[in-house]
Amino acid sequence: MAIRWGKQASEWSAVTQAETEGFDFVQPVGALIADLGAKQFQAQRSQAPPGGLPFTACDVPLPAEARVTQRGFNLYAWAEYLKTATPRLFELGCRKLLWSNGRARLLPPEGDVTDLKEQTLQFLFMLCEIAGSFQITVLVEPLGPRRTNYLNSMREVEDLLARVGKENLSSMISLRELESVDLPFARLEDHQRLIRHVHMENPRVQEGPGTCPRPSDGYDYRRFLHVLKGFGYSGEIGLPSDADADGLAYCREQWEQA
Repeated sequence: MAIRWGKQASEWSAVTQAETEGFDFVQPVGALIADLGAKQFQAQRSQAPPGGLPFTACDVPLPAEARVTQRGFNLYAWAEYLKTATPRLFELGCRKLLWSNGRARLLPPEGDVTDLKEQTLQFLFMLCEIAGSFQITVLVEPLGPRRTNYLNSMREVEDLLARVGKENLSSMISLRELESVDLPFARLEDHQRLIRHVHMENPRVQEGPGTCPRPSDGYDYRRFLHVLKGFGYSGEIGLPSDADADGLAYCREQWEQA
């Protein structure tokens, strides 16, 4: 089972650095792709495969202030925005769009939110239509209550995917989110068909950015990787932005030993 390892990159310098560290792909996050202007795109395009690492998995390219569950979110205007951003990411190697931004789907704490959930469904349908033109899959991650109040379990995500009804729509998991979304290792196999991407971080660090697995953190990552191996996961595993050559070597070793 071939695993391709990537790291998140929030700055352009990290893109080049990832290649020297031995990663297989870059996972650009945040403003790095949301603000992918013409000059930056042309610069990165010149480094795209075979001259540089592909942007295999990317955050959904919405600005940080965009909130899909906000009344007044203009689907038509954002569709035009995504029609420009998505083909650019495709040319840089993107094959997966990851929706892991909890704030973008935060529901109001009071009042009827039925229409806002329907708006989320319409957004995902639109996004899948645009992404599907480039053979890109959209992946929705279940997130715990510290990060959002909507789609907090794999069951909720699964129900939403069924309602959207697009073949290029699936899900993903992050190691440090599993406990908060009540998804123990023993139940991962039940959702194997939906797990199309994996983030692996130190699950003991819950606040702030994720941190790369290290021998010093004392966590047995082999248990998690053993489960992935058990149901035949073969794809990409993304590491946090602080990952380096040593962290990558450790994670690869843990996979081999799992």
